[in-house]
Formats: sequence, structure tokens, C-alpha cells
Amino acid sequence: MAQEEFDFESFKKEAIAGLYSGKKKTGTDGVLAPMVNHFLESMMSG
Repeated sequence: MAQEEFDFESFKKEAIAGLYSGKKKTGTDGVLAPMVNHFLESMMSG
């Protein structure tokens, strides 16, 4: 199964906007969740 490329620039913009709007940093709906998810999936795929 091919893994989708992680778009860091889009993530960065969304994370900054989320932090400014008061969104939490951690947790399943936190601003860091997409990056952590991509990292874990990359590790599991080898």
C-alpha cells in the first residue's frame, strides 16, 4: 500500500492557524495529530 506524501507546508499553516484559534496541541483532535499519525504510519510500513 503506497503511503501519501506528507505536505509539511500545509500542515504548518493549519497548525499555526489552529493554535491561534485556541485549538489544543495534543490529543486525537489536536493540531499535532496529523503529523504524529503520518510518523507512526511511516514507522509501521518500514
